[in-house]
Amino acid sequence: MDNNSSKPLYIITGATDAMGSVITQQLAEAGHPIVMACFDTAKSEAKAQELAIRTRNKDITSIYLDLGSFASVRTFVKQIKEMNRPVAVLVNNASYISHRSEISPDGYEKLVQVNFLSTALLSILIQPLMVEGGRIIFSTSLSSSPVSIPYEFPAVSNFMPIAAYAQSKLALSLFSIYLSTVLRNHRISVNSVDPGLVNLSKLGMNRFFSRFSFISNHTGNLESGAKAMMRAIGSADTGFIFKSGNKQIKASTLLRNREVFIKLCNDTMRVLNKQLKDPEEA
Repeated sequence: MDNNSSKPLYIITGATDAMGSVITQQLAEAGHPIVMACFDTAKSEAKAQELAIRTRNKDITSIYLDLGSFASVRTFVKQIKEMNRPVAVLVNNASYISHRSEISPDGYEKLVQVNFLSTALLSILIQPLMVEGGRIIFSTSLSSSPVSIPYEFPAVSNFMPIAAYAQSKLALSLFSIYLSTVLRNHRISVNSVDPGLVNLSKLGMNRFFSRFSFISNHTGNLESGAKAMMRAIGSADTGFIFKSGNKQIKASTLLRNREVFIKLCNDTMRVLNKQLKDPEEA
């Protein structure tokens, strides 16, 4: 990495897989400083070296991030602070799905923590480091699928992989509405991208997903998903969901039940506020 550069950083979670890899390459080719926030650092470091050679962009680095752990999120943000460079864009691209229930070290369903709670925490912690006009982007495929947020969410009482996955993505879309409102005065844009389910093979549940017609209707490809993501990265709009085919809708169209929305935001911030304190106090 070029440590002499002071240009604002572009942080991409899940930067080595599926659409994350495409986005990372396009941003690197455009000459932006890249931080690849990944769980598999061996893979991401190799990818960073490859991109540096291919794109002649030496300002690419890899930092370990485990979204299944709040402590890892805080450590990651600390490392970003130590770089003493502002952040231009945070692309929350990482997604996770499991065939069975897994409880994280923090006591939450791992799928929900990775896709929603830790992603929201990362965004809130990164925001103070952002330049004016910075962008926070959530990848929220399946945002329009016919699911609802259960009363106990973010707890999961009866784990079903596709339901939990879709609920975590819907929760992220709804939370983006709250965050875009809160950060509007800070001149930080918050948007979502619904690229379609472009990484079926990565998720390893092709046959499982194919049983559900509403999911099949939301499948896409890397090219269209990446175009939607790049449009969101370049947009000064806030509170929108960017879709393939140059479509863009207000995230508020997902607000079918304001009471559920308020409860979701309150419950989420109750969880996250404990992580926003000094670690010894949390």
